[in-house]
Amino acid sequence: MPETTVRYFNGTMAGAPSLANTAGSLISLLDACLVDGFGAVTLDSLAVAANVATATVSAGHNLAMVGETGPVVRISGATPSGLNGDWRVTITSTTTFTFATTGISDQTATGTITAKRAPAGFSKAFSGTNKAAYRSDEVAGTRLYVRIDDSATTSARIRGYEAMTDVDTGTGLFPTDAQISGGLYVYKASAANRVWALVSDGRIVYFFCDASGNGQYVGGFVFGDLASYVPGDAYGVVIIASGSASGAHSLHLVSSTSNSYLARRFDSIGGSLPSARYTHAKSAYLGSGGDLYPAPTDLALHLWPVEVWDNTETSRGLLPGCWNPVHLYSSSVGINYGIHEVNGRTLVPQVTNNYRGVLDVTGPWR
Repeated sequence: MPETTVRYFNGTMAGAPSLANTAGSLISLLDACLVDGFGAVTLDSLAVAANVATATVSAGHNLAMVGETGPVVRISGATPSGLNGDWRVTITSTTTFTFATTGISDQTATGTITAKRAPAGFSKAFSGTNKAAYRSDEVAGTRLYVRIDDSATTSARIRGYEAMTDVDTGTGLFPTDAQISGGLYVYKASAANRVWALVSDGRIVYFFCDASGNGQYVGGFVFGDLASYVPGDAYGVVIIASGSASGAHSLHLVSSTSNSYLARRFDSIGGSLPSARYTHAKSAYLGSGGDLYPAPTDLALHLWPVEVWDNTETSRGLLPGCWNPVHLYSSSVGINYGIHEVNGRTLVPQVTNNYRGVLDVTGPWR
């Protein structure tokens, strides 16, 4: 069956929430992408033939392929019930999409059947006025908490917790107040309808937002489980965001620990500690410095993994699904790598602070 853990969302998709300079805007967006899904439509029919289900929406399903990868769609209300659930679909026209099934005989499903973009797989564990704490549903992961305080207009506060009892109370904070009082920042929007994208495999979230609307200095945050080198790493959780209520940040990949923290060190001793990220020595930032693009040797896009360290001392694991293009880039060059298909995976470029990263939107990441 096709891989379904990785889900990709952006603000241009039908039914997507907007990101604006209003309190609660970021939480509404995260609710839609992480917990609820969006863009629901009612199917006119859902028919199975030779282990392929074909859905028809005469008014248009408003879904699209990203390269060769289709969206993950949640089907509900169908009989037989085996058709309900999350499926990686293939878009065959503006009114039809298909997905592979097994064990369901040829038939036309009955019921009031709906389809929507499936959420990434998190629960909203606690909430308050313009506040929320989210937690992965994946039992194989760490299931640590990320708390968002979205009470301000242009920026929100973000930090991780090992345990929580309500939206304002918890233990095992990362970062601690001693490291940065009140936690990190997400500079979300200086005006309405800012460009954003979110990619997740249900255990880590990459969120990007063009808060200033200039198409260059794109910030956001990262939160979730590393692809850790430590078996059963209960605290291999990274948070990366901004240290300021204004401006943007990138995923800084130099020998730097600024605005990046892990819940605990690799041996589970202690608490919150700074975290460095390293990649190819030619790169000062994600997607800066290095070879020409395309590479003169093979006319290809060259990518490098991103490694996360405990402070600057011990390698901990990789940022799953995130790749560093080892190519020259500057705002004057304006490289757009475009969508690439590599080993059956769709790779999508993403602006990060005037440079470019690459996200795998197919998966799996682990």
